[in-house]
Amino acid sequence: MPAQETQLLPHKKTVLASSLAIILEWYDFSIFGFYAVVLSELFFPFTDGTTALLSTFMVFALSFLFRPLGSVVVSSLGDRFGRKNAFIFTVILMTFPTVLIGLLPTYGGIGIAATVLLIILRIGQALSVGGERSATLSLLTEIAPPRFRGLYGSISLFSTTAGILLASLVCGLVSSALTHDELLSWGWRIPFLLGAVSGIAAYSLRKTVRESAMFLDLKRAGKTSDSPLKESLTGHWKPVLIIFAATIMFAVSFYLIFVYLPTFAAKYGGMTLSQMLNINTMNLALCTMLVPLSGYFSDRVGRKPAIIIGCAGELVMGLLLFRVFAGGDLALKIIVQFGAGLMNVIFAGAFAAYMVESFPTRVRMSGISMGNVIGFSVFGGSAPLIASYLIDRTGDITAPGIYMAASCAISLIAVLFAKETFRSELR
Repeated sequence: MPAQETQLLPHKKTVLASSLAIILEWYDFSIFGFYAVVLSELFFPFTDGTTALLSTFMVFALSFLFRPLGSVVVSSLGDRFGRKNAFIFTVILMTFPTVLIGLLPTYGGIGIAATVLLIILRIGQALSVGGERSATLSLLTEIAPPRFRGLYGSISLFSTTAGILLASLVCGLVSSALTHDELLSWGWRIPFLLGAVSGIAAYSLRKTVRESAMFLDLKRAGKTSDSPLKESLTGHWKPVLIIFAATIMFAVSFYLIFVYLPTFAAKYGGMTLSQMLNINTMNLALCTMLVPLSGYFSDRVGRKPAIIIGCAGELVMGLLLFRVFAGGDLALKIIVQFGAGLMNVIFAGAFAAYMVESFPTRVRMSGISMGNVIGFSVFGGSAPLIASYLIDRTGDITAPGIYMAASCAISLIAVLFAKETFRSELR
């Protein structure tokens, strides 16, 4: 067996630089969700509390609808001109809006213009992160030894989750250290302004990343696609549809478990925001550490069994999660959130490699973009908004759990039609 296949991490520098850069970019993107309650008071004070929160989550959801545009542009560039170039472009596009949000006057200072500018800057962030997913996943998995593609693919998810974890940690520390008035006055700006530091660091790291040899071979042979988006839809429509449907479970459950739940617990569960953010950070950290193990697990047993376990387990957890958080048992809340996160991890660790293995190199970024990024944009971004809307319309605070379970059921059915890919060669 070639030496490269027996080494676990033969591209340590590329893997490390890519991982750290992803962490920093997703830190920037995730702050908005964790400070939804704070931002609703600062930028939507012309409505009642519930409507203001709905409005903030609507901006959160709206920004996700622009992720496909960023994904389409960046993925097409990545399939035609290289993964590294796409990788660098996304970090530049993320840094500027993040810092500008931290400098933005609130509604009390410039009125409705503040609300409009907040929406525009959030859309700028969305364009960046829309293209980042397919670029990093393709790059990391293409450089992986064949026997460790699940592990390498999971590093992309590990880094994404670690970035969200970092945002949760920073927001939790700031919220704990300041009074509510201080947080509203100036403290909320701190995590956004730190985006300047993270952006410079991420750019520097991405400049050191090596291009995928698989893509370079394709380019030298003159076999890159002139229209990778069109080719992915016409020649590979079945994996695109399966990935789109399977993404529903991952997107809805992740954003309900780790982004919406802190707001839910503060509003309906009798917990303070800082208390819930600290619990959220702890459980997200535990789940993040398990992501590489999940990817490696799929390298041993296959992608499909792991994905099915994750979907079925998350369906059950969806029915439990919001009922438990509506109660008063703190220990049970911690356990159930971790259990729900674990099912998400089991699914995602295998799903990353499955997506890469489902497409040829010439359209890989575009295929992942059309299936996963668009699915995540539609269902992930809208999950907090739909959860808030369901509670408001039905009066049942456990209604988001039913929506989460239904999403898992749809994905489970789709996965049953998927082919096993973990023994296949990348082409």
